[in-house]
Amino acid sequence: MTYDARAVANALLDLAAENGASLTHMAVHKIIYYAHGWYLAKYGEPLVKQEFEAWKDGPVLRSVWESLRDSGSRPVTQRAERFDPVKQTREIVRPEIAEDVRQFLSNVLGAYGHLHAFELSEMTHAPGGPWDLVWNSPGGRVTLGMRISHEAIRRHFERIGASQPAS
Repeated sequence: MTYDARAVANALLDLAAENGASLTHMAVHKIIYYAHGWYLAKYGEPLVKQEFEAWKDGPVLRSVWESLRDSGSRPVTQRAERFDPVKQTREIVRPEIAEDVRQFLSNVLGAYGHLHAFELSEMTHAPGGPWDLVWNSPGGRVTLGMRISHEAIRRHFERIGASQPAS
């Protein structure tokens, strides 16, 4: 099943809080990226609906960024929201995630949650990885909204899948 990226962000934030930990805004993006990649490699379908964008510090989900940006580099204390155009209000995106997917996210959080956001960011910059191929495309120039396809992420994680940390 594929989820709204903000629901996955909120699920990860809740899981971290349940374990007495916290995540920065940057770490949330990178951990979702790793969860998404391992999920694609294992199940052949995206974990999140939205595509990642290649930003300077690595893969970013715009909807999550817009929702959590006020945290800056501090630990995130709020939850990702969406705007309801009918009610003209913002509401928290409920992390209604299947139990097996929640366990999958917990495993990924266990594998990556202890790493500093900048370490996670550096890892996403691996030569030949999805971010690198988009950010450093031959003859390309950096533009806002450069997308990293689900397919590129899937291929990358399948390639490195022999040491898959999440199951």
